[in-house]
Amino acid sequence: MKVISVMNAKGGVAKTTSALCLASYLSKQGYRTLFLDLDPQANATSHLMKLEVGETPDCKTLYDVLHDLVMTKDKEAILKAIYPIEENLALVPASNTLEPLKDFVKSNSRNPLKLMTNVLKPIQDDFDFVLLDCPPDISVYVESAIFVSDFLLLPTTYDRFGFEGVAQVIGAINEIHEGEYENYKVLYTMVNPSATRIKAEMGKYEKMLDELDAVLPFQIPIDQSVKNAQAQEHDLLNNKSYKNSRARLNYEKLGQYILEALA
Repeated sequence: MKVISVMNAKGGVAKTTSALCLASYLSKQGYRTLFLDLDPQANATSHLMKLEVGETPDCKTLYDVLHDLVMTKDKEAILKAIYPIEENLALVPASNTLEPLKDFVKSNSRNPLKLMTNVLKPIQDDFDFVLLDCPPDISVYVESAIFVSDFLLLPTTYDRFGFEGVAQVIGAINEIHEGEYENYKVLYTMVNPSATRIKAEMGKYEKMLDELDAVLPFQIPIDQSVKNAQAQEHDLLNNKSYKNSRARLNYEKLGQYILEALA
C-alpha cells in the first residue's frame, strides 16, 4: 500500500480537486484506492457522496475513527468508516467536527506523528493506494500525514500566498524527516499563461523551487471545465463532457507520473 498526501498550508489552491482527480485516475486504472478526507471542510466528502449543501454524512466518519483510536484504543476503528463509492474507490468521510478534535488528538496521543500510521495499519493489505486530502494548515493531521506518506503532492496557485503555503509545508517536511525526505513535488494549478506580470514578480520563488528539483514538469491551466464538473458533481477525468479539457489532460499526466514514481 502506497500513501499519497495532498497538502498546502494555504487554501484555494485546487488541493482537493487535485486529490480527487488523482484518486479517480488510480481507481480507473484498476488500483484499489481509498480516499481519506482529513479536511474539516469536507469538500471532497460532499463531492464523492453527492451531498447537498449543508448536509453531513449519515455514517461513521474520520472523527469517529480518530476519537475511538485515541479514547478507546480501538486499533481497527477505520474498518467501520470505509464507505464504498464505486469499483476500486472507497472513502473515509470527513465532517466539520474534525476541527475541534485536533488539539484533543494531539494532547492525548502517545505519539502524534504516528497518528495516521496507526489509523491505516489495519488496511495496509486492503488497498493499493491511500490518498490523504489534508486541511490547509500545519496541524497534527498534516504532520502525521507527512510522517506516513510515500509521496507528497503540493498543489499551489502561482501567487505569493500559494508559495508561502508550500514553504510552510516544506519546512514541516524537513523538520519531521530531518531533511532526508525528497519524495515531494509541487504542482502549479489554475495557471494563466497570459499573466506575465505575476510570473515576473513570483519568479524568485519559482527559481527556489526549481533549484530544489521540486516542481512537476506539467501544470494545471485555468479551465472552466473544473468548475463545471464541481457544480454538477461530475468526475472530471471520466465524464465524456470534459474529454477535451486541458486540465483533465494534465491531471492524467499527474496520474501517470505517480504510477511511474511509486512503481
